[in-house]
Amino acid sequence: MVKARSPIALRELLLIVFFAAFLVGTRIAMRWHLHLPGHAMLAAAFGLVLVRSCVDRRAAASLCGLVAGIGIAGLGLGQGGPLVVLKLALPGLAIDLGFGLARGLGHPGGGPIPIVAGAVLGASAGVLGSVPLVLVEALAGVATELIALHALASAGGKALFGALGGGAAAWVARELAHHGLLGEGGVSAT
Repeated sequence: MVKARSPIALRELLLIVFFAAFLVGTRIAMRWHLHLPGHAMLAAAFGLVLVRSCVDRRAAASLCGLVAGIGIAGLGLGQGGPLVVLKLALPGLAIDLGFGLARGLGHPGGGPIPIVAGAVLGASAGVLGSVPLVLVEALAGVATELIALHALASAGGKALFGALGGGAAAWVARELAHHGLLGEGGVSAT
């Protein structure tokens, strides 16, 4: 018999909102022009992988990315207007799908994921985070060759910084679990 999941706990919702606020704050801080394409994905992947590690719910990273994207769009902080919601919701979706795949393929019992898996999740989030850019350029009628080159540069930078952020988040989650602050099923198990 399959045990039904309990409704989402208040502490899980608070963690999701906390990490969404973290993503909004880092988006404010990452508005500096560092001339490094994709540098904002470092904090985004870190926050999304860490929220998914702390909250063992299927759509925790997607919900966090959606809430953060709405907050960023509401404050007028992102380029692209309402598409900034997709710039964080799609990476959250990639991380949620990756966690489901990791749980099904070799990491079935809760707890934090390996650091390499966190880096792969962060890189996939970075690649998926560049989809709204491609969508806008395609709708604007930009030449296909330019769209491909811009998407390759954008996705490459975001994947690199996403891998760094995702790997760091997986390491932090492992340390939290090692010190007893994170249970096998996330924060709800503690």
